[in-house]
Amino acid sequence: MVSFTELLTASDTDLVRIFHKVNADPNADFIVRINKVAAQLELNHSQLVCALGFNRHIRDLTDIYSTLGFRSYKLLSYRCNELFSTDTYNQLDISNILDIYSDRLEDQQVLDSLRSMLEPRLEHIEAAIGKSEDPAHVISYRMEIHAIYRAGIVDKDFAMRRIEQPIDKFRQMSGEIDVIVELGMVPASNLFFSDALTPDEKKSLIESKHIDGNMIKNRLQNTNIPQDERDMLESYI
Repeated sequence: MVSFTELLTASDTDLVRIFHKVNADPNADFIVRINKVAAQLELNHSQLVCALGFNRHIRDLTDIYSTLGFRSYKLLSYRCNELFSTDTYNQLDISNILDIYSDRLEDQQVLDSLRSMLEPRLEHIEAAIGKSEDPAHVISYRMEIHAIYRAGIVDKDFAMRRIEQPIDKFRQMSGEIDVIVELGMVPASNLFFSDALTPDEKKSLIESKHIDGNMIKNRLQNTNIPQDERDMLESYI
């Protein structure tokens, strides 16, 4: 038995040791081979592929990923990226996701890979939550949003793309604006005077003491602001 974290962070020596006793049928379909090896390690399919795919030491260990049916590291990466991008805390729970985002994975190739997958992954999760609003998934989503910012995986450009999208429901659900402001990625005043945020999001900025009375008065001088925002702002004068 090996944990997801142990496999994810294993050295090349440890990976060889872990897989030394693994049995796999070389004639089986690669999905069957992965599942069989995963069962021996007491992991599921996605955990095994992603722990290896995001482990920076696996790249040159041909014997290990070929055991799973991958002829190259690139093919392992493709499968890893597919599973990571489309999972909604079902096969990869939030502890697995936070491990992937951990500072322990200080590798530029891993970081670039994560950055390329984040937006499609979050879109997939948001679509799933939009249908079910599973409370456990909402909590995990909030934890993941905070993790990608706090781990330094995303930058101001990413934050601005999120702010400009009509996803205020999910920004509020995750407290995304709060963490963006807390980390100094975008000044609270810029967000407050922007038309991208909803009145409720701006109310949260006011309640969090990021916005003072003069800013509210200045915003009210804009004759083009929506009536619901104006009504909210006037309640603070």
